Amino acid sequence: MKHYLYALLHKKELIIFLGIILISIILRFYLLGANPTSLDWDEASMGYNAYSLFHTGADEYGNKLPLEIRSFDDYKPPVYTYLTIPSVALFGLTSFAVRLPAAVFGVMAILGVYLFVKGLVSKLSGKGMSGKLKEYMPLASAFFLAISPWHIQFSRAAFEGNLGVCFLCFALYFFLKGLDKRWFLFISVPFFVLCMYSYHSFRLVVPIAFFVLGFFFWKDLLNKKFSVIISLFIIAALCFPIFQTFFVPTAGSQARLSMVTIFGNSEFLQPSITNLEKSRAEHNMMGEVMNNRRIVYTAAIIKGYFDHFSPDFLFIEGDGGRQHHVTNMGMLYLWDLPMLFIGLLTLFLLKDKRLFLIIIFILLAPLPASITTGTPHPVRAIGMLPFLQILISLGFLSSLWYLWQKKNIFLKYGITIIIVTLLLTNFIFYIYQYYIVTPRVFAVFWQYGYKEAYAKVSELEKNNDKIIFTYHYDQPYIYYLFFNKVDPSWYQKHWNINKTGHLDRMYRVIGKYEFRNIDWNKDSQRKKTIIVAGPNEIPASIKDVDDIKFPDGKIAFRIVAL
Repeated sequence: MKHYLYALLHKKELIIFLGIILISIILRFYLLGANPTSLDWDEASMGYNAYSLFHTGADEYGNKLPLEIRSFDDYKPPVYTYLTIPSVALFGLTSFAVRLPAAVFGVMAILGVYLFVKGLVSKLSGKGMSGKLKEYMPLASAFFLAISPWHIQFSRAAFEGNLGVCFLCFALYFFLKGLDKRWFLFISVPFFVLCMYSYHSFRLVVPIAFFVLGFFFWKDLLNKKFSVIISLFIIAALCFPIFQTFFVPTAGSQARLSMVTIFGNSEFLQPSITNLEKSRAEHNMMGEVMNNRRIVYTAAIIKGYFDHFSPDFLFIEGDGGRQHHVTNMGMLYLWDLPMLFIGLLTLFLLKDKRLFLIIIFILLAPLPASITTGTPHPVRAIGMLPFLQILISLGFLSSLWYLWQKKNIFLKYGITIIIVTLLLTNFIFYIYQYYIVTPRVFAVFWQYGYKEAYAKVSELEKNNDKIIFTYHYDQPYIYYLFFNKVDPSWYQKHWNINKTGHLDRMYRVIGKYEFRNIDWNKDSQRKKTIIVAGPNEIPASIKDVDDIKFPDGKIAFRIVAL
């Protein structure tokens, strides 16, 4: 084993790699529990369900060892929640504990990318640029993933897609190793399985990836057909529960698809239906054709797909989900744009079959997101991320190689200094936006204020009989369970107040807490009641109100004891 590790990383390379890992650890662990400024409701849900599983072996609804976390009836994949159990056991039910798996696997993904790229370039010749790529491209890919805004963002909060990236990189690494030594194919199996159990998008990406890998390496795989068949059989057997839920309308993958895809959105087709009826009334055949639902769906899917290659999304503003990126930046550095173009050009010049996998996976990854609403979506298309960073590293290294062939020392050093300076400037700007600006202006999107509101309510609660908590920001009940560490065994027996087993998204009752929208005219007539309202649900004329404010000074909650 020691000999294998030395062969994998000789001394200089090992020092550089450990430096990259140290950078990745600092960027992912520094102020992990405090920035982002608050847990969003998905994070709180995964944290409390991990707490519930740790203490009772069941989720918040009493489902024993579930393979889908019911949560808000959005049926989250289970891996992140289960991985949170050890950190919750060690550190308690805290923001740091909930985000710890994201940071750990974010760092592990750096190793995964390094190993995958090492396997990818292992067949390159040892001469000229190919030799330099073979030597430095694994390290460069690891470095650019380590400092990637997209990857840091999802390594510092409980996003399941972050785990999928890590597992996919290791799965592909062991698959490439398996082309030479068949037993590595079996090691790739659990990583492919964990990838599909980690996040919904990979349930489409991974099966398609099997066809891609089979097409690229069919000659190598044909010599190991028994190992391939056994590996695929194991993957199919272990993932059968996932695909079984596609045929159950009220659970698992089918329920998730009905929530997020354009096919399950009843409002999506309404404009085209109106236009279709108008076209029929006017005998407008072209209008009838263009408003046919098949045409409308196809156009929406194509648009949704190409949204993920938009310069505005990648380099300027990001997507509409403010939890997904920092303010005033896209998902990547602006510096990355020319490197992507140079990397793409180099890719076609090298004409290496293995390297073409980079562009194939970049094109493949947005497919799951393309059929959903709210595109572009950096979580659903997160499979693009490691391959974009690999392509950026290819562009960076080939740029340096080309420059350093020049005899003009001023040109060689001058442009190199400019390239590095621009990268450093982009990086410093990102760090400033992440730690200084974004926590202040994007706090509302991270549901800031719940912790502070519940702390204030706990001071007043003993003198009051009822607490009415607003649904203004959605899912307030999960923060009550989380911050008050409500006994899971008690809650599992009391959540189903209507005895139907169905959830009312806008109404919950837990003990003397009632979660719903505030009706001030009626609720103000109550006695011995605490009302926790949104910023506009209590008239400004009411006195003796405690205001919980966002970091930018705007009101998050208003609390009054009647």
